[in-house]
Amino acid sequence: MEQEKFSEDSTEHFRIENEILKIKLKLQFGEAFQMENKAGFPPEIENQFLKDIIALESAYENVEYITVYEKIGKPPYKPVEELNHDEINAALKGILDLMQLEGIDLDFCDGPYDDPVIYKFITEELFAHNIEKAQRIGESYIFIYEEFHPNDKVEITENTHEFLNHWFRRAFNDYSTELAREFILADSRILSNAEVTGKMNDFFQAFREFKDDGYNIGNINFELQGNDRGMGFAEGMLKYNAVMDNGEIIHYEGPYKLYMQREDKWWSIFYFVMPGFNW
Repeated sequence: MEQEKFSEDSTEHFRIENEILKIKLKLQFGEAFQMENKAGFPPEIENQFLKDIIALESAYENVEYITVYEKIGKPPYKPVEELNHDEINAALKGILDLMQLEGIDLDFCDGPYDDPVIYKFITEELFAHNIEKAQRIGESYIFIYEEFHPNDKVEITENTHEFLNHWFRRAFNDYSTELAREFILADSRILSNAEVTGKMNDFFQAFREFKDDGYNIGNINFELQGNDRGMGFAEGMLKYNAVMDNGEIIHYEGPYKLYMQREDKWWSIFYFVMPGFNW
């Protein structure tokens, strides 16, 4: 079919067609579609980009889905309650082998977990999960167990290690994901993440380095409040020597406490008490 021509001038033709394509995309996706050609691309390049978006979205709409269980050929299996320990080990190995043959991987951030736990998870939850029927060559589906069953204590522990390692290295920045977007101080002030990292960096700049550091995690406590929300803390003892530019050393030692919140299945630190640091 011959393409409609909006103008004898090719640049004007693409400009008009681009505006029409943008209208079609906005009608299809509403305010979710926003595009401005601020980079100053030539109209013909922007035109191809818009057509690629339409083609991609059209292909996505026509994708067929099947369950993980269907993908691996619907092998017979028994509920975990009907198997003894040795039978679970053999059955789990067989299922994992079938999944791997079909490019389906199950990874773990924590653990190790007992075989009955993983077997129960796969047969009662993962089997029912939908994936694309037509798998692209070389593509694999990767599922992470903790995305289905978060290990809150481990996440709080990892956040604690991450925070203290950043503290002793004096290396907080925008990529310090253990920090919340906003901090709530004891006097009810609310500070942005940038304001908090700025305060910490001001403190760090008073010293040349921290050395001879050490810490323990004496206690972790948390309480979930439903809808993937919760409150918790980690506390313990730490020490470090702060070396000033003139070589003088200030020794800091005492209890620390990191207050954390759980939002969107993620724990982050929204307030802390650290030896040597004042808000």
